Amino acid sequence: MTILPRGLLLPTGLACMAMLLFASATPAQYINQLYVDTTIQRAYYNLSSATDVAGMGPKMEQAISYAKQVIERLKNIAHGNPNEKYILWKVGELESQVYLEENGLLLEKQNKKQKLVNDLVKDFNAAIARRRPDFASLDRIWQEANAIDGAAGFDMRQSLTSRKKNIAKEAVASLDNAVDNGDYDVARIEVVYLRENLDDLGISLSEFSMLKAKMLAKVTVESDREFMVSYSRKIEEFLAKNDFGEARPALAVFKDRVDGLRGQVMSKEWDRYFFKNKRLSETLQRKEDSLVKANLVILGARGITEANAYLDTVVKRLGVGHEKIGRIDLAILERAMANKKLQDTTVIKELASMPRAIPDDSSTLFVDLVSAAKKKAQARQDSAKALLPSGGHLTQAEELRQKNMRLLAEGQKKRSEELLKDNREKANKQMVEIYTSLEKKDYKKAFEEYTDRQAFLARYIPAPAFSSLDSVVNARYASLGKKKR
Repeated sequence: MTILPRGLLLPTGLACMAMLLFASATPAQYINQLYVDTTIQRAYYNLSSATDVAGMGPKMEQAISYAKQVIERLKNIAHGNPNEKYILWKVGELESQVYLEENGLLLEKQNKKQKLVNDLVKDFNAAIARRRPDFASLDRIWQEANAIDGAAGFDMRQSLTSRKKNIAKEAVASLDNAVDNGDYDVARIEVVYLRENLDDLGISLSEFSMLKAKMLAKVTVESDREFMVSYSRKIEEFLAKNDFGEARPALAVFKDRVDGLRGQVMSKEWDRYFFKNKRLSETLQRKEDSLVKANLVILGARGITEANAYLDTVVKRLGVGHEKIGRIDLAILERAMANKKLQDTTVIKELASMPRAIPDDSSTLFVDLVSAAKKKAQARQDSAKALLPSGGHLTQAEELRQKNMRLLAEGQKKRSEELLKDNREKANKQMVEIYTSLEKKDYKKAFEEYTDRQAFLARYIPAPAFSSLDSVVNARYASLGKKKR
């Protein structure tokens, strides 16, 4: 057997070395010390070369795994061998080195984990300290932290729950005070914030509708006109500074008032507000999309580390929307999978079509997404097999027909969902209009509006909200001393 000098050992891969090792000897053979030294040296070389690799985690894991194979093989050879003591001595030294490397790798992983948690805690604290926090963002941060560190996730959850309760009381009180004091600009902003966070704040739809009606009962068209002019300038300032985190909720407030003015002003004037909102929204989308594109270019040209850094220091800091951040996260994840040489192309296609998932305590984002994608791919495969004729193969015409049927079904489902959403929004708006009439003490008008729309409202607003509306309208109408029709 030819032995290379120590300094000239040139391993061509862990797999090849493992094959050479396992084919070199059997327990029945006499094993000399030179063979033992060379075998041990291979394992040391792998451990040493893995340490020199940036982001050494996977490489070091392979080197440790190989070293453990060497240890197990030499221990089996040592039994009954004349050089048993020498072999076990050298194996013991290698075991000590493996122990150190495993601990170092564990420490590295723990440090990376702690850095991730610290970064999430920093983001969470900054987001929750805002006067009106974005609870969707906070929930996402909490879930990510909880998947990495249960203790940190528990603390975030406690803080989040407490903050939601306080904000609910504070925002409602702020809205009431703003309406009482005639500060309708603040009232408009609070109404939209409450609407966007009803579930998080634990406010019922009927309670929100009454709060909004209280504001609308006092707001005049003229004050709305003044608000549209001043607030559009504020949004333009946010966009000029690339402050997307402020521009987005401000645009939601602006759009709410555009919708509210429909039917109250001339069509020409309303069109002016509508297209102003459209231009501002398109500006926001265009600027965010340019950042997403820049991030993806960095991912392609410079790799995952640079792309992650740009995502954290630029994209997230400027307040780009969650969906666009999710697109970047998914692209980075796909690159990571490619680096891991994931060959299941079906899974990759399914993964690209899936919404961003949040792993549980015992898994990683990568594992969860791949697992979910595999299940989805298998489900489609099983479904396709169930449609196969007895021969087991679909003709090209049958495949095209099934594809068209699937597209038709998907289109019908999407249209149905959009129609349901539109009807719910319409019903909610009608409910607010009825409460507004009640707030203006026009009980007869409120009763007539309610009876005209009763069936539609009963179908598209939650049962508790409909029951509350029904009792309030009938009670106020009865107070006029008239019988219900």
